[in-house]
Amino acid sequence: MQQATEDLLEEVGYDGLILTEVAARAGVNKTTVYRRWPTKVALVTDLYLSRAADLDIGRDTGSLVSDLVSLLGSIVTSVNTPAARAVLSAVIGGILDDEARAAREAFWAERFRRGAVIVDRAVERGELPPHTDARLLLEDACSPVYFRLLLTGETPTAAEIEMFACRAALRAQTSADDGEQ
Repeated sequence: MQQATEDLLEEVGYDGLILTEVAARAGVNKTTVYRRWPTKVALVTDLYLSRAADLDIGRDTGSLVSDLVSLLGSIVTSVNTPAARAVLSAVIGGILDDEARAAREAFWAERFRRGAVIVDRAVERGELPPHTDARLLLEDACSPVYFRLLLTGETPTAAEIEMFACRAALRAQTSADDGEQ
């Protein structure tokens, strides 16, 4: 079902996605789809929540910056698909309803929960103090990547990804030293 949904999202976008077409593409009866996902929002939400759970936070590279570079690279890879862009365009365009907003919140909560392991590892290595706010650090590192991909349509280079990671790590270390985090 996930592959059928992604394929259709790539072909017709979020607005054009129809559950009966997903069922046909997946080779199942439409009642199978409607029983589990009564709305398009529910289906796409389930798809992207599973993607959030699959977030590749990478192996422990031994440093905060390298871990962040790995994370940012996986974000570039995942967002640079037509299906992901279709859903993110719908989110950015504000066309989603309350159910979709709740799903978006769940998606980001899962992404931040899984990404926090990077900060936890950095704390264990002594690169960051124990009270470092993982979400703030991750937002700092990821924001320029999402800005480039979704707003300007540019794909960050490897050098830019490393710069974003270094800048976020330095700010987290500096803020922690100042007692701000």
